[in-house]
Amino acid sequence: MSLADACYHGLRLIGWLAVTLGCVAALWLLFFAALGNFRFGGTVLQLENFASRYVAASAERQDRFAHCFWLTSAGLFAAVGFFRRHSLLTRGAAAASHSRETHHG
Repeated sequence: MSLADACYHGLRLIGWLAVTLGCVAALWLLFFAALGNFRFGGTVLQLENFASRYVAASAERQDRFAHCFWLTSAGLFAAVGFFRRHSLLTRGAAAASHSRETHHG
């Protein structure tokens, strides 16, 4: 039974991490969409501008940007994780059914 519990909690943790990382990626996408005035063309132009400036930058500036990007992403992960902490801490009943059917007999 302990192996089943360990697998269950491991899968819950992996799912929680995947959803939280997905939320961080969505926040980055929302940031670029906001820079592009929430239009597809504007968002693509902002991403192209960002990519061209990143490639043209020196290695030192690229390293500083990568450092800033990962620190900001870690902060976003911590913030999203804080707001999602209850979904990780509560122990859900996986097999519980909330059906309104009445069983007779």
